[in-house]
Amino acid sequence: MNAAAATVGTRVKTTRSWVGVKTGTIGLIVEDYGDGVTIAWDLPDQPIPSDMTCAEIAAMFAVNPKCPLRDGFDKQTELQWLELADDNA
Repeated sequence: MNAAAATVGTRVKTTRSWVGVKTGTIGLIVEDYGDGVTIAWDLPDQPIPSDMTCAEIAAMFAVNPKCPLRDGFDKQTELQWLELADDNA
């Protein structure tokens, strides 16, 4: 994935495993902080809340039971591990 495609609201899929995130997991870019983006992962036990905006999800405190797992990805070095999810087409 390139930096131009990494915009808030874009659904992505990881091409490798991370701690707590298996290869092929779908996520949602919920924040762009300049040099990177924050992705909320749609996990079975921590799904992305469907009743919240990207900004609300990005700002959630980790203690909130609705809070999905979120990770930051550097636009220069880490977007290579992401691809657009099929539902972006």
